[in-house]
Amino acid sequence: MPDLSVNFAGMHFPNPFMLASAPPTRNAEMIKRAFAAGWGGAVTKSITLEPARDLQPRLHPLRHGKRNVGMENIELVSQLTVEEWLHGISEIKSAYPDRPLWASIIAPSVKADWQRLTEAVQEAGPDALELNVSCPHGMPGKGMGAFIGQNDMLTGEVVAWVKEVAKAPIVVKLTPNVTDIAFIALAAKENGADAL
Repeated sequence: MPDLSVNFAGMHFPNPFMLASAPPTRNAEMIKRAFAAGWGGAVTKSITLEPARDLQPRLHPLRHGKRNVGMENIELVSQLTVEEWLHGISEIKSAYPDRPLWASIIAPSVKADWQRLTEAVQEAGPDALELNVSCPHGMPGKGMGAFIGQNDMLTGEVVAWVKEVAKAPIVVKLTPNVTDIAFIALAAKENGADAL
C-alpha cells in the first residue's frame, strides 16, 4: 500500500480525504462510520449556541420569474446542542485518536458568543476549530456565516477573538461569495488563523 499520509497545520492525516462540515458529519455516529470506512479526517456539522430547527422540506425551488429552474439545499447548521457535541467529539476522539477531527463553530459577530463557544467546544478535545464564516443558508440574516466572511474587518475580528482563548489550531472556512477572496484571507491570516 502506498503511503498517502499528509501533514497539515501540525496535524497528521493517514490520507488526504476529509469530510467537510455537511450532512455526512451531522453526528458522532456518522463520523465514526466514515472513519471506519477509511476517511482520513472530518469536520463536525457547524456547532452554534442555538441549534437549528429541522426544516421540512430541505429543498427549496430556485425560480426565474415564474419558472422553476432548479433546487437549492436549505439545510442549516447542527441541530445538536453544544453539550451533545461535547459528548460526541469525546466519543469520536476516544474511538479514533489517530484521525484529525475539527469542530466547526459558528456565531454572530459578538465576541462573547465566539469565545464562549470556543471555550466550551475545545474542552472535548477536537484537533482544530473551524470558524464557519462561510455558510450562506439562513445564517447571513442572523449576522452569521457569510455575513461575517464577506467582510474583511469582521472576519479579522472573529479570528482575533477566538485566538485569545483557543488552545487548538484555528482554520477559517472562507466564503467564495466575494469579489476578491484575498482581502478576507489576509485579514484572517493577520489576526492569527493557522490555516484557511
